[in-house]
Amino acid sequence: MKEVVILVGMPGAGKTHYCRTALSDYVRLSQDEGPHHFESILTRCRQILEAGAERIVIDRTNPLAGQRAQFIAAARQHGHRTKIIYFDVPQSLCEQRIRDRSSHPTLGAQRMAQAIDRYLTMLNAPRQEECDELVVLHGGLEDQSH
Repeated sequence: MKEVVILVGMPGAGKTHYCRTALSDYVRLSQDEGPHHFESILTRCRQILEAGAERIVIDRTNPLAGQRAQFIAAARQHGHRTKIIYFDVPQSLCEQRIRDRSSHPTLGAQRMAQAIDRYLTMLNAPRQEECDELVVLHGGLEDQSH
């Protein structure tokens, strides 16, 4: 099945771990490993779609509905189904995970509060109308909306 999955969640929510365990056969585009800016990731997504990739996952915080809409439009233009996975994880758990990890390519504990505040300020919670399927994960528990 041709699919683009967009992950949404604050830093430390477990997005990258989820990619590596549940979506390991997807082409992963991550702000952690570069490119770092939205426009660069969107351009790379379009290139990968044009090259014929069938499964892509966008692994970044993705708090803005307008940005998610651009990934979804690109996916649909190439005949891909769209799914948003929203990590609705308690802030305290995210903070603990960030403090506990030994190394992270873009976010250390010293910048944690700023990154989480920015995410929460910008967040437009995903809605079913945005995509073909919305999955909400609550600290590892799954609620699916279709």
